Amino acid sequence: MLEADRCARCLNPVCIAVCPLQLDVSGMCDAVANADFATAYRRIRETNALVGVTARCCPQMQGLCEDACVWHLDGDPVSIGMIQRFVSDWEQVESRQENPPCLPDTGKRISIVGAGPAGLAAGELLRRYGHSATIYEELPFAGGTAWYGIPDYHLPKGVLQYEIDRIEEQGVEIRTGTKIGKDLSLSDLLERSDAVLITTGAKDVSKFDVPGADSEGIYDAYQFLEDVYVLGVDHYIRNPLYNLGRNILVIGGGDSALDAARTALRLSKGKVTLVYRRTESEMPADPFIIEEAKEEGIEFKFLASPRCYVSQNGKVNSTTMIQMKLGAPDKTGRRSPEPVEGGDFSMTCDSVLIAIGRGPNSFIQKKYGMKTGKNNAIEIDGQHRTSIPGVFAAGDVTTGETLVVKAMSDGREAAQRVHEYVMKVPIERHVSLYDTYFGKRSTIEYREKMLGFTEEQLCPPV
Repeated sequence: MLEADRCARCLNPVCIAVCPLQLDVSGMCDAVANADFATAYRRIRETNALVGVTARCCPQMQGLCEDACVWHLDGDPVSIGMIQRFVSDWEQVESRQENPPCLPDTGKRISIVGAGPAGLAAGELLRRYGHSATIYEELPFAGGTAWYGIPDYHLPKGVLQYEIDRIEEQGVEIRTGTKIGKDLSLSDLLERSDAVLITTGAKDVSKFDVPGADSEGIYDAYQFLEDVYVLGVDHYIRNPLYNLGRNILVIGGGDSALDAARTALRLSKGKVTLVYRRTESEMPADPFIIEEAKEEGIEFKFLASPRCYVSQNGKVNSTTMIQMKLGAPDKTGRRSPEPVEGGDFSMTCDSVLIAIGRGPNSFIQKKYGMKTGKNNAIEIDGQHRTSIPGVFAAGDVTTGETLVVKAMSDGREAAQRVHEYVMKVPIERHVSLYDTYFGKRSTIEYREKMLGFTEEQLCPPV
């Protein structure tokens, strides 16, 4: 409550503007400061169906709410993520609140392919509009990367499952173990639906072909995380699939590389070294995750990149590394790594986990001949429409790997377009979710009168 009371209740709340979901930070903090946790929960649940998940998974200090907080200028932004986590935990443990209301049934049926964050957020919004929403998921559990790609110590499965269950309570149907393109065809979905939304996420691993890459003991880190977490850690421990050994290298510098390293350390009790071709300051991973990894004993080797993997009897036992240095900035603004002549060195290892990025899951677009863009991403227009009439797409399958909260935002934006499509709303009457949940709520008049408004006026039905 004391931390929430530090919120300045800015007349122009940039924290809300930069949040992909326009989460009502000011409203949440004001309610928490006044011990009105029920109102705080309703404020943030209005635009975020996974409040407990995003509280734990958003890198709030990396261009998001806490980075934009006015107190960040003094080096001590309001701990928005932790306040959100408190509110979500309070609701789950202490006082279960009602789900947001749904409008009367429209008779429209929407099929969603992929039960990751984008698909869940889309399905929830479409159901609130009164449509029938069915999500098809090929894996045994819903949640996508939030389920199988984020370790339990970072995101407890109970938190995620609770929020998935709440979405199902709203009337969203989730059919797991069903792969579109195998168990059902896209034409099957089009026949039974008024529209189809594809949200199959990022799946195709970036290639990193160096000599010896086919040696035993060299693994895809993303598949490793999925295999460990998809059926639960206890199941994996009883049925281990990987012999990591005692000396493990992880190649990469993003959150998934850190997750793979920390998971490998827990499973092997050995030495885990993360190898990154730039320096720590250029790592795209969340700085908090990097610090946690250091505290747990993960070692780091910077300015190095594999030249080749050396094996004995087909099993990797060392990696020849290229010593790197930083040169001129690349297209992203980061300085490009360049090899140091004669700087090769060797690192012994029993296994190698490679996490250098994932592109869009290309299965559906290849199977059905959809128009694609870079890295086989489904190409969409400004209304999230694909090249197949009646089929929309959103999330990582259109962009490549991104944040959970950004995938959710894109799923909601696509759901809004799908809603307008099935209800035959003219394009010029498109409703912007940003304008609805930030523009109108951030006016000076609104902020000044906020405490005098009723809850229904603050959070009107969609």
